[in-house]
Amino acid sequence: MRVIIVGLLATLACCGAELAQAADLQSSLRNEVRLVDRRLPDMPLRLGDGRVVQLSSLWRDTPLLVTFFYQRCTGTCIPSLRLIRDAVQQVGGLGRDYRVLALSFDDVDTVADMRLQADAMELASDPNWFFAVAAGKNVAQITSELDFGYWRDPSTGQYVHESLLVAVDQGRVIRALLGYPIPLSRFRELAWELRGSFVPYYEVPGERLLRCFEFNPRTGGFRPDWGLLLLLAQGVTAIAVALTVFNRPAR
Repeated sequence: MRVIIVGLLATLACCGAELAQAADLQSSLRNEVRLVDRRLPDMPLRLGDGRVVQLSSLWRDTPLLVTFFYQRCTGTCIPSLRLIRDAVQQVGGLGRDYRVLALSFDDVDTVADMRLQADAMELASDPNWFFAVAAGKNVAQITSELDFGYWRDPSTGQYVHESLLVAVDQGRVIRALLGYPIPLSRFRELAWELRGSFVPYYEVPGERLLRCFEFNPRTGGFRPDWGLLLLLAQGVTAIAVALTVFNRPAR
């Protein structure tokens, strides 16, 4: 009996460790989670093709992925846009599940710059990609709402900023991805969520959460993870030891 109790306690301890790691995961994701449910302000946008549209018109019929950049950026802006473009091509769903807006936060950028950027990425003819500029006060409003910070380095003339991609449904943020580069697995998770699938948890890149089941972003399903095997192994070991002890022949 003592062996069984020890096995049960070890199992509970493993569960406790898993819960503690889950709490750490929530803490790691807090910078993204804090943006969920925020409402984006509507505003006029000037697109690279010359049209002037309301931001709300872009998310009216389908969710919208929004990211920020500026055309003369020598840092992560353009690589991040290329990464998003390539992820969209691999994951699919563009036009059906979402569209993409790349909004400049540099008041020096023009409509012509947006057109050049779209051409450079071979996206000028894609009706589901939008490169846009907006009035400075409107850019300040939307970046403030999303806690997107940036400042100009006077020594280089370049902006220091983070990388951000938010998924917006009817003006409400439903998911945010911070940092560069965005792992393809995280973009797949975002795509499943836009398709209406429930994703109960997200893995922090570079960290391994011990859990019983793992979400497969490629298929949208779940599969057993090492945590389940460890839990089962402890229980099986406790039972085997107990049977060995109590089934010993009497002397």
